[in-house]
Amino acid sequence: MISSVVKEQPVSLPEVLKILEENKETITINKQLQQQSHDLKRLSDRLKNANQALVEKDRQKDEFLDTVAHELKTPTASIRAASEILFDDDDMPVELKKKFLDNIVNDSDRLAALITNILDLEKLSNGREVMDKKQHSLKDTLHKAVDGVYQLALKKQVKIDVNEIESINLYYDEDRILQVFTNLLSNSIKFVSSKDGVIKVKTQLTDTTVLMFFEDNGKGIPQEDMEFIFDKFYQSNNQNVKKPMGSGMGLAISRHIIESHHGSIRVDPNFIDGARFIVEFKK
Repeated sequence: MISSVVKEQPVSLPEVLKILEENKETITINKQLQQQSHDLKRLSDRLKNANQALVEKDRQKDEFLDTVAHELKTPTASIRAASEILFDDDDMPVELKKKFLDNIVNDSDRLAALITNILDLEKLSNGREVMDKKQHSLKDTLHKAVDGVYQLALKKQVKIDVNEIESINLYYDEDRILQVFTNLLSNSIKFVSSKDGVIKVKTQLTDTTVLMFFEDNGKGIPQEDMEFIFDKFYQSNNQNVKKPMGSGMGLAISRHIIESHHGSIRVDPNFIDGARFIVEFKK
């Protein structure tokens, strides 16, 4: 239309309006194309990030499986070696024989605990675990957990300080919540120093929630690990906080248990004197 207009000839108003309309349509189409181009770029970036996340997850899974294989192999090899020694030496002194038998029992317990964690994690992550929720005293459950790790703390000379809390009754599966508390306390015992290690458990009540704080004066958790520490395949690259197999799965299991009770568990990023885990229950 524009090319058909001759300069020497006067242009009528309708023709001018038509030219303007065509220009307006062209501008609108260009804007739409630009917007679509931006949308495609954003989508491409999102797909790229998602792909990178999948690659990282796959790497973490491979590392996790390698670690599991190693953890399964170690006690199995130890049990076999001790059994062969006992089988080949009928004249072994009783005390030495007892020592080998104790090692076999301990390695068997370690192997059973690892297998239980693997099965627990699989059931909980797939929603196949049925919680036996009844009314329990949170104070009593916490003291059971502290009693359960008492020997570990005593052996390492670690102090566990539990603030006195009023009796709070909530509906939960006591075995599973006891498992969470025990895991958090055991992890703290592992990562604090001998003799001067201190673990504190505090409770805070609000109108709708119960908050429990598990604090220790250990090496703490790097900021870059906090977002991923509850992932079942995650192992920290920082050797100071690299999770032992039991505790690594234990944190993932703990998260599934707490979320199955409509609560939450997280690391406090503002706590700088060690590590602080916050468990939140709904009243």
